[in-house]
Amino acid sequence: MKPKGSWRAGYETIGPLRMYYRDWRPAGGGKAPAVVALHGSLVQSGMWIPVAEGVGKARFICPDQRGYGLSSDPGSGDSAADFARDAIGLANALMLDRFTVMGHSFAYAIALEAARMEPERVAAAVLVDPTVRDASGHQQNLGRAAERPASFPSFAETLRWWRENEEGGWPAAEVKRFLREVMIAEGNGGPCRAPYTQERLLRLRAFQASPGSDYGIGAAKHVKCPVLIFRGSLSRRLSAQAERRLRNALPKGAQSVLCRKSGHFPSVSEPKRFNDALRKFLAGTR
Repeated sequence: MKPKGSWRAGYETIGPLRMYYRDWRPAGGGKAPAVVALHGSLVQSGMWIPVAEGVGKARFICPDQRGYGLSSDPGSGDSAADFARDAIGLANALMLDRFTVMGHSFAYAIALEAARMEPERVAAAVLVDPTVRDASGHQQNLGRAAERPASFPSFAETLRWWRENEEGGWPAAEVKRFLREVMIAEGNGGPCRAPYTQERLLRLRAFQASPGSDYGIGAAKHVKCPVLIFRGSLSRRLSAQAERRLRNALPKGAQSVLCRKSGHFPSVSEPKRFNDALRKFLAGTR
């Protein structure tokens, strides 16, 4: 079925950053505040294309964050607060009075920071399999980043690696679309590379593992808006215990959705469950 809406795209200059973004406009305009959707550290804004079209009734602003996809890399500014200021700057440039902020993986901390910084404007926050880690977890993640391949000789090899190394169910049609939307391909079926350089990923991971890191749940206690958390039951990034710590730091009434067949990417593994829950939550935002 053809999605009811249309995509636009463009660039905005946000401080030292030239930021690329995708803008989904649903047919009829949508009544809920727009969603500023922030991708995880291994992908780019294309991850949200099936979500925006699947939800169908809300405007989605999906930027490539600094150093990812088609956005420039200022070479510094790797804190959650830096990324949050980028997201707020884009909302300002697009004249969004109110918006929901959604963050996948490491971007959960960015979403919480944005909600803390703009309590009068952020209508809600959605945290998708947030990577709630302690200092030792960030150190281990830095080591894993150095070993992660940034390019593959073909799309078939890309597909094989993701299926073998990412936990959870990966339905064939969904994972193929997902990888085509988030990887940078050279020709049809040819070599693929990640939408970031290894140096960019390592710089981010090094900051997250540093004493000055703000990638934690510290901002959660300042959040005043409604919050929805998605957790993949098979995820190695968010344990049930870590989710409880996050929920205890958030305002009472934060909602959770457990995706039992999913790992770190529930929007890909269980798109109907994910989109239905997100659509229902967004319908209640004002």
